[in-house]
Amino acid sequence: MTCTTKSMYKSMEACPGEKVLPGIRRRLYFVPKRYISVWPKLPDVGDEKATDMAALAVLDGQFTLAEGEYFQFLDLKDEASNVTGETVGEEGSKLVNNVANAVVAGSKAAIAGFARQVINDDLVFVYQERAGAFRVIGNEMFTTKVNFSSDTGTAATDANTSTFAINCYDECPAPFYEGTLPLSETQQLDCKTGLVEAVTV
Repeated sequence: MTCTTKSMYKSMEACPGEKVLPGIRRRLYFVPKRYISVWPKLPDVGDEKATDMAALAVLDGQFTLAEGEYFQFLDLKDEASNVTGETVGEEGSKLVNNVANAVVAGSKAAIAGFARQVINDDLVFVYQERAGAFRVIGNEMFTTKVNFSSDTGTAATDANTSTFAINCYDECPAPFYEGTLPLSETQQLDCKTGLVEAVTV
């Protein structure tokens, strides 16, 4: 075995006045993993497509789904949801636990029905940062776990919410995705531009 000593460390400058927007946007996309036939991959250090340090965090390729399957979406309560990442594990085997707290307004029957399915399933979730970038929670290697809670509130001015606590281990903090998400037979979301576009045959 030949060990590699290659690395891609580079300086990272913080520009004065640079705006960093907190939070995530309201629409959370999801699909059961069993419908994914081709997965995008994270490049390794040394791969030809890993041209710089940032590329190590960007998935290469597209999500290809089984025929007739598409990404669905869950609309979140604005300014209530967030995503965190934290290292876990022992030296040499460390991973990142990517966690999303997806808060939905209300507790109607459709939300309860979604919860009933998702708490025992294995899905991939794609969220969009306020600044526009799309990122992924879920991968081929580890199961995505979802826990559910709800709170009707008590006072007239309280919030009535349902929360989906999503977490999945990964080699990278919530990898970035610049491919497309199939939304229907005729539409797809371009995660590089953030625009929904017609599917071209």
